[in-house]
Amino acid sequence: MLPLASLALLLALGCIGGAVAVARIDAVDYRSVLVVAAVTLAVGGATVQVTPLAPTDPATSAAIDRTPTPEPTATGGDVAVERRAADDVTATNGSTGQLSSNGTNATVLGVSGGDVLTYRAASGDQRTVRLAGIDTPGVGGAAPDRFDGVLTGSRGRACLAEEGRRALLDVRALLVGESVTIQPVETGDRVTSAEVVMDGRSVNRRLVTRGDARATDDRYADAERAARSAERGVWSCTTVRPSRPLRKADEPSVRIAAVHPNPPGDDGAALADEYVVIENVGEKTVDLSNWYLVEGDGRSYFFFDGRTLRPGERLVLHVGGGRNTDGHVYWGATAPVLDNDHETVKLVNGDSDRTVRLSY
Repeated sequence: MLPLASLALLLALGCIGGAVAVARIDAVDYRSVLVVAAVTLAVGGATVQVTPLAPTDPATSAAIDRTPTPEPTATGGDVAVERRAADDVTATNGSTGQLSSNGTNATVLGVSGGDVLTYRAASGDQRTVRLAGIDTPGVGGAAPDRFDGVLTGSRGRACLAEEGRRALLDVRALLVGESVTIQPVETGDRVTSAEVVMDGRSVNRRLVTRGDARATDDRYADAERAARSAERGVWSCTTVRPSRPLRKADEPSVRIAAVHPNPPGDDGAALADEYVVIENVGEKTVDLSNWYLVEGDGRSYFFFDGRTLRPGERLVLHVGGGRNTDGHVYWGATAPVLDNDHETVKLVNGDSDRTVRLSY
């Protein structure tokens, strides 16, 4: 069957033809015929506009209504904006990297200086990043005044250089070839400062905890306190220990086991943390009644009568004031006694004048 619109058009044309025929037979005015034709065409055209061209079957209409309308697709500038938002992290030389939800996924290629990493981003670019919030001494050592509490003389510098070399080897073994996440903290002209995360743990904090670095950020201050307390890594450079054998054959069994001359912060406000450790490495108890300690400027401390030191026992002599106990005695000085950079400390047996020295 023909559609309704087609029937209406044919009907209109038929009416026009009939009107022309009537006009020829009955001599009707052609102007009247034209009017009738115009009205007929108008009615037919309106019918064509109103009549739907698609099938009117209810089932078909329902199927068409259920057809989902495709979502608009971003093109041109919109796509560029979305990509810029997804990659909005700046690394070395202003380049950008592939981002995960928490930072840039990367593989560590190398470590230099202990706190500078070279990595390859997911895009294939190689970049450099500095670990934020920490400071390592490096293989050449560092100025001891950067590490508050470390010996300030040549011994301190040598110790920091040794610890810097050890830390560099540790960091390389820990990170090279491993997958990490780079979380930028601050971007400079050449190197991005970042927190590096591996296996869900902050590498920056781990290095401070192990004593491989000092904290320059309050976020890692607790980790540095723990490392200081345990004298791990660079914080072992705060204490002088003898590098020679415990004692020679002609020396007494008492020795200077350690010297801690430079407490953190103001030395004058931390006199109790400036100390010397005395140890009995022999097999017999030693009476210290006539023993005394002499520091480089000639100031002396005499142990109390009756003080003894059993085999393997240690006694800590604190420069500041305090109450003496079994393992601790106090000099009672009101100002620092031990030099921070270099000095020779002597422990003298008053009965035999035998002397044990420790220089730093």
